[in-house]
Amino acid sequence: MGIFVRFVVVALGLLSFMLTPAPAPAADGRDVTDDRLLNAEGDAANWLMYNRTYNGWRFSPLDQINTGNVKKLVPKWIFAGGTLGDQQMTPVVNDGIMFTTSTSLIVNRVQAVNAATGALLWKHDRKIPEDVGALVRVIPHNRGVALYKDKVIFGTLDAYVVALDAKTGKPAWETKIADYADGYFVSQAPLVVKGKVIIGIAGPGEMGPRGFVEAFDANTGKSQWRWYSVPAAGEPGSETWAADTWKIGGGAVWHSGTYDPATNLLYFGTGNPAPWIADMRKGDNLYTMSAVALDVDSGKMKWYYQYLPNDAWDYDTTAEHHVIDVVRNGQTHKALVQANKLGFVYTLDRTSGKFLSAVPFVKSLTWGVADPATGKAVENPGTRPTMGGPPVEVCPSLLGGTGWQPKVFNPKTGYLYIPANEFCMRYAYVADLTYKRGQLFTGVTAEHFSRDEQAGVLRAFDVNQNKIVWEWSNRTPLISHTLSTAGNLVFQGTAEGKVVAVDAKDGKELWSFNLGTPQSGGIISYAVDGKQYIAVVAGGTLRSQVWFGKEPKWTDAARVNYGDIVAVFGLSE
Repeated sequence: MGIFVRFVVVALGLLSFMLTPAPAPAADGRDVTDDRLLNAEGDAANWLMYNRTYNGWRFSPLDQINTGNVKKLVPKWIFAGGTLGDQQMTPVVNDGIMFTTSTSLIVNRVQAVNAATGALLWKHDRKIPEDVGALVRVIPHNRGVALYKDKVIFGTLDAYVVALDAKTGKPAWETKIADYADGYFVSQAPLVVKGKVIIGIAGPGEMGPRGFVEAFDANTGKSQWRWYSVPAAGEPGSETWAADTWKIGGGAVWHSGTYDPATNLLYFGTGNPAPWIADMRKGDNLYTMSAVALDVDSGKMKWYYQYLPNDAWDYDTTAEHHVIDVVRNGQTHKALVQANKLGFVYTLDRTSGKFLSAVPFVKSLTWGVADPATGKAVENPGTRPTMGGPPVEVCPSLLGGTGWQPKVFNPKTGYLYIPANEFCMRYAYVADLTYKRGQLFTGVTAEHFSRDEQAGVLRAFDVNQNKIVWEWSNRTPLISHTLSTAGNLVFQGTAEGKVVAVDAKDGKELWSFNLGTPQSGGIISYAVDGKQYIAVVAGGTLRSQVWFGKEPKWTDAARVNYGDIVAVFGLSE
């Protein structure tokens, strides 16, 4: 072989070596034990579950980034998830490893990423069947994973729960939850409590079948118990459904629950009944539109509180219930606090479900009121549509006084931060509707509009004084996430593609950054090697093109490009 030939062979070999990616390192990190989950509040560097802690606060105790230096916040790395679905996930972080999800109509994707550099460690793709239900085709999304021991656990758009090895991404086990042909799917991030994976099912409120919460053994995937949000014939509460309407009564459980170790109770909000046409399911429709407390060991319901009987407007009350001790008139109450679509902040006793208070947090509120003494919903005349009748104008919109995105609580200020909306809808029932398996079972038309120039308003609500103390306004509705930190900061995303930081005490804007795509997923904070980071999930929500398309003042948000990114910020060196 000549010298030139040998040179070419060696050169090509070196080029091949340089172009061949090195094997991805395995993700590392301590096992996420029951004890670590129980004490996550004190683990400042990590974000081990969807809401960071069982109480649902989404508060980070990190304060390296604060009101004095937030202007020095700069991008550190950006990770592209590679899909074009409805990106709504919240990352979780364990010992410098971030776990993310990305979703489209093609794939449920889970990824492990170096939380300091953004380097991909591993990726797992699970193909989605082409014939998934109609609602999945409209809103394909996943809100994140749960961590337990050496597993990463997530739900799928075809209604499975799947566990992966956290170090390699290889499958460990999977369990079918329900038949996706009925319209069932999983969008929420699972919650792990006492070795049980707790999952609420999505789809029923729009597709018809009964909603439920189910618990699975985190080690094996075996089902432990299931609680239905709509009781079957003969069960307590079934009398609130006319004839056999309970069979297709809806009641999805869209959001991860919260948990109080002292009561051993899980707290969930349940969704709207099906169909949306109230006249087709006369009665109070228990246990839809309710707060429910479930025993984590058995799944038995200990108490419930129904916010709105026989819901007529898709005001599903699925938002998280914050576990907070509140002080009213000098008395401490072990409470649950929920700000929901109805436009009220409700406070309940978390041991008994007893109503304590309901205070409005939006101005655009015409559907009715919550009786201040009992909390009972009292509808205003003329706001409920009739079958085949003309549209009614009612506020808030079906997207709610606040939507699906989590609210956050800061124990230092005592404020609940609510991404609120001041907008309404023209809403009508169709003349005829028949249930068809796997098809949308709603029966309405809706057009969103706003009478105010600023439709989105971040509001700070003092849970002890029961009142709003400040607000920060935004042109488009706030369908994005919020984070509060011990650095006296609140981070808020917008549909126009911005993320802003405001002072937690007075709402003064201190910093902003244009992401180039709508901020639609979680905002979290974590630390690696003593450095604090802020991670922002963006990529938009495809539905905003429909929601905002006919309102001229919101066209900026409707025209923004869509992507799928995690943008991570830190202080400039």
